[in-house]
Amino acid sequence: MEIPDELIADMIPAVREQMTMPDMAYVADCLQRLTEKEGLEEAEAMELMAQALAITVNDMMITGKAFDTAKYKSLLKSLPMLPDEQES
Repeated sequence: MEIPDELIADMIPAVREQMTMPDMAYVADCLQRLTEKEGLEEAEAMELMAQALAITVNDMMITGKAFDTAKYKSLLKSLPMLPDEQES
């Protein structure tokens, strides 16, 4: 799925907000893993995380269902690979 750069940029503040929420500690954990264990720069890690959020929000809008936390967690866990990269 091709995600417009503008949408990714719009999602980064939302990801940053999620990192401050106690019930979404897994978001901050993902950033820490990507920067410390995967060796990514913070900006690159945030962009990947924003893409995962955009995919989840897009699915929510298409299906009309609630935000799928399990899918979002799964996407974050699979980073730095994105779903379209995993299929290749």
